[in-house]
Amino acid sequence: MLLFFLMLWCTIADSCTVERCEEEMPPEFVQSEPTNTRFLAPVLRAHYRARALEVHFRSWNGNDTQRQLTPWQGELIDDALCHNADWMIVSFADLLAPAVQRRSAHYSVLLMLDYDALCSWLEHGLDNEAYHFDGLYTIVIEQLADRGQLHAVMRQLWNHRIINVVVVVVLARWEADNRGELVAYSYEPYGEGQCGNAEPYEIGRYANNNCTWDRLAGWFPNRLANLHGCSLTVGKVDLRPFSMTRTVGNRTVHYGLEVHIVDTLAARLNFTFRYVRPTDGVKWGILYAANSTGLVGLLQRQGADFGFGSLGFSLNRHTYLRMGVPNHMTQMIMGIPPKRPYSSFEKLFQPFAVDAWLCIALGYAAFALVTLALVTVNRRLAREPSLQHPLYQLWVLLMGGAVGWLRLDSTRLFLIGFILNALVIRTLFQAGLFQRLQSYASLASDLNTLEAINRAGLYYNMFRASLQFYRDNPSVPASRIKLVPNDQRDWDDLFYELSQDRLGGVMVSPIDCIAYYVKRRGKDGVVYVGKDTGFMYNLGFHYPKSTALQRPFDGWILRMHAAGLVYHWSEEYRDNRYWTNAKEDPEPASLRWNQISGGFYLCSALMLLATVVFLGEMVYFRLRTRRLLQQCCGGKTQTRRKKRVFGTP
Repeated sequence: MLLFFLMLWCTIADSCTVERCEEEMPPEFVQSEPTNTRFLAPVLRAHYRARALEVHFRSWNGNDTQRQLTPWQGELIDDALCHNADWMIVSFADLLAPAVQRRSAHYSVLLMLDYDALCSWLEHGLDNEAYHFDGLYTIVIEQLADRGQLHAVMRQLWNHRIINVVVVVVLARWEADNRGELVAYSYEPYGEGQCGNAEPYEIGRYANNNCTWDRLAGWFPNRLANLHGCSLTVGKVDLRPFSMTRTVGNRTVHYGLEVHIVDTLAARLNFTFRYVRPTDGVKWGILYAANSTGLVGLLQRQGADFGFGSLGFSLNRHTYLRMGVPNHMTQMIMGIPPKRPYSSFEKLFQPFAVDAWLCIALGYAAFALVTLALVTVNRRLAREPSLQHPLYQLWVLLMGGAVGWLRLDSTRLFLIGFILNALVIRTLFQAGLFQRLQSYASLASDLNTLEAINRAGLYYNMFRASLQFYRDNPSVPASRIKLVPNDQRDWDDLFYELSQDRLGGVMVSPIDCIAYYVKRRGKDGVVYVGKDTGFMYNLGFHYPKSTALQRPFDGWILRMHAAGLVYHWSEEYRDNRYWTNAKEDPEPASLRWNQISGGFYLCSALMLLATVVFLGEMVYFRLRTRRLLQQCCGGKTQTRRKKRVFGTP
């Protein structure tokens, strides 16, 4: 309310309606006390109106424990309010107030007494949550001792990554011929040939004799639209398919989904980069207020300008880091082991379901019973010729064999119907069998929900960095969470063990990692996913809290999404043919030995059974013959018994 009444008073005050400079200041304005307060209003009107956001005024006067405005600072604020009351919304706050009590500032005006006051504000008053580091800053310093302090001011601002800044020096004591002119300075850390250079350069002068700036245009250019080949440090961890490396000759080549995005950003924003990795032996790491580990700790300590490597959004990372827009939207899901693989022998029974086999068995049993009944009736009526061994003849016909000459009576007509039916069944079986023999050996387990996993008594294998997403999930018992002890463990080894059901449970992973493994090594063992066990997992670049790179990066990443580039790149690392049994080529592939071996095994088993039966029949025949000989020719010699036995018709 106080702010509202102050602005209302300014809009009706006579002093606000007449913009007339005081009389020309005499040469006696020898920088003893700053007196001109008209210079700030045109700066705000020219550069702080692009967005309908409030302008934050802050002051810092060194070690003043009361932190009160000096009279000159009060007049400066009054004049800025009066001349911009038609559009400007102003926010005042104590610089030492907690960040939760302050609004986040994009437009900032900072009033400083001297260099020491600026350093004190950077150390104690600059809060990551209260300031946009890609916002606009106008810093008014009442006095600086020499140009060396001006250089030090710019270095301090660059160290804190405050880029879009203008420093207005009221009393430039090193300019002996200064007759009351205020000088505005800035710096270009990403300028052409100026990478990382905090050298100040003059952007404007305010002449007290005519109360105008010599130029106001170009004070806040888009310094991040073109980084002019400057080098950025990029933190990364390797995780397929997001970030990978391979050696080509003597050169290490980086590739992967997120690497494609970084390469595109580098081409569009014109910067170079070098990759760094965490040096503490931890990949992603855990974030704390201090002493964080892994990649997130590297970013928190500003050891890299940004980082990636399947870094998903989480509350903890939001607290200590700054997150960009999602560069890839995926799922964190459970990788589940396959069922026991079907052998080639078992595939022989796969063309028909159990109920179909039951129907076929019952149908052919009915055929057999009717055939026996007809044959029995025909024999009793003495119709010739009779059908010998009817059940055996049915089996021969079912297998596609031939029988002897048949007359067109009722029995034969019935058998002809059986032959036609068997032909249809065999055709369907052979068509289904060809497809089944070509299918892959593994099928997904019935572990599509967390409840099913819990009922099966399986463990949830996960890396420590993934624990934050499941720690508070009541459906995932803490007693069944098994952490991977080593962050550097190869994911391919874990997925292979999972495909062989050696982990004793499921594996928590982004679905892209599972899909890429299946594409490359699905022939060694397929890993499936629990369909209803995942949640949305958005990946994005993470930055230190004090960064100005997030906004330009976000803009280009959204353009990549709109153009379909991210989806196109992600499809390069997917291949669902092991999950859907789809063929790469439209033409059918030739059957391999492991696909048809079941038929040979079955044939060999039947041949062995036939051999055993044949030998059994021979043994039985000899035993039966010997018994008959003993009964018929008790005391005769063995030779005569043989002649008599084999000589009879």
